Amino acid sequence: MAKVPTVVMTTKIQRNMRSTTMATSDPAGATAMPNVMNAASPELPIINVSHLPKLEEEMVGNKAGIMYEYGALDEEKSLMVKLFTNYNLKVRPALSLEDRVVVRVGMVLSSLVGLNMKNEEMSTVVVMNLEWTDYRLQWKPKEHDGINVMRIPAVKVWLPDMVLFNNNDGVFDVALHVHVQAYYNGRVTWTPPALYCSSCGVKVKYFPFDWQNCTMQFRSYTYDFTEIDVQYALDSKGKEIREIQLDEAYTEGGEWQIIHRPCRRNMNDDDYEDMTFYLILERKPLYYVLNIILPCILITIIAIFNFYLPPDAGEKMGLSINVLLTLTVFLLLLADKIPETSLGVPIIVNYIMFTMILVTCSVILSVVVLNLHHRSANTHCMPMWIRMIFIHILPPVLCMLRPKVETPLSLKTQPRREKRIVTISKVADEYFIRKPDSSILFPKPHRYNPEGMVTDMRKFIDGPSSYLSLPEELKSAMDAITYIAEALQAEKDCDALKEDWQYVAMVVDRMFLWIFVVITTVGTLAIFAIASFNHTPTDPFKAP
Repeated sequence: MAKVPTVVMTTKIQRNMRSTTMATSDPAGATAMPNVMNAASPELPIINVSHLPKLEEEMVGNKAGIMYEYGALDEEKSLMVKLFTNYNLKVRPALSLEDRVVVRVGMVLSSLVGLNMKNEEMSTVVVMNLEWTDYRLQWKPKEHDGINVMRIPAVKVWLPDMVLFNNNDGVFDVALHVHVQAYYNGRVTWTPPALYCSSCGVKVKYFPFDWQNCTMQFRSYTYDFTEIDVQYALDSKGKEIREIQLDEAYTEGGEWQIIHRPCRRNMNDDDYEDMTFYLILERKPLYYVLNIILPCILITIIAIFNFYLPPDAGEKMGLSINVLLTLTVFLLLLADKIPETSLGVPIIVNYIMFTMILVTCSVILSVVVLNLHHRSANTHCMPMWIRMIFIHILPPVLCMLRPKVETPLSLKTQPRREKRIVTISKVADEYFIRKPDSSILFPKPHRYNPEGMVTDMRKFIDGPSSYLSLPEELKSAMDAITYIAEALQAEKDCDALKEDWQYVAMVVDRMFLWIFVVITTVGTLAIFAIASFNHTPTDPFKAP
């Protein structure tokens, strides 16, 4: 650090010592005086030497000597003494009882901490801008070394006690009582910072595609409208500021976007004036779309494809129940985000409940499909209307084609020689025993008339006289053959009926698949289309 210029001056100690020397005639005193001066008053560095007649020597902490200029500090000190000699901070600055003190209120938003949906609380960091006129704090700058403004502790002057009335944590006042700025013409400004937690009634109907109107209501705690007049703050051009100003360092958060930030002067029913600041916030729904809505849609698709899962897989019921449990977990996660209110149900909750209803129905219908799949001829007889609807009518509509029973390849490639042998054998049999046609003896299976599946053999044995009587040995053999044929035919018909029930279950599954696809698509679009009617108002003071 460069050495400060020094100057030798006559201090109070030196003046006292000189007067003592002149009063005595002892020459030893004159010779001893320089030693005393050198020991008691060394040459001191001077901060400002422009006003040498007003310099006063001081010692700071008995360390390095510093020469301070007498003037600025003492002028402020004397001005403070003059202003607060008969000042009473408990009395409002009005010349008469009828006069109203004009208090201008403004706000600068530094940060929007967040909006707690659960507690319905908005947290903000702001700087209040209060301005009023105190006629007792006036002076003439020419008489006080050109001082135009004074910084005075807030606890020493009258304050309009403007507090946040709709606070949510019991803190009405500002966070820090900074100094007020008092100007020579009596104008007083106060810009204290504050961290406010204000109550904000949340509307959850359109969550997470919602917007909220949060307010901060400021008014004097003790003075009514006959004593103070609450007005808008003024800008540098003298125009009223009718909105919340944003700090230069303000950055927008990732959840909320400020659409409007007006303020309004109101008169309450209890004769109190207030200044209400509004924050119209619009939510950015991307977080909830990616973390809740999109997973729910994917889970719904999985629940729909439950109807495409074959009943024999054994996981049809388990898949539906797992999906139902997953949706329950999502519902519990949302319960921690939204307030406990019955005034409205959020869109996202409506969608999750809609999905849960669909999944519950899919569980019930899966039980029905499994019941149809495991039916057999021994337990159920298929009615004709079920066969007509689910086997003949619905499959073509649902783009389902039941494969036909193909002729075995061995029968298709049978040699002609074997065919001739079979033909000769049939002719010989008819010639010797004149048996009836094979369709009479062993009729083809008829699924629609189970009672007429097997022809009564007595038509052949006790038939017309044109048929030859069979020996007893052949009759017993014929009875055995008939029994075997009936057993084989019954088994074949039982398998055919079981396959019919399985096919009906497959058709029902496919039918519910398409029904659920349509219902889910239409329901999802209808639920989320409601959010398009929730527009943020262009005029914040006009009811939507």
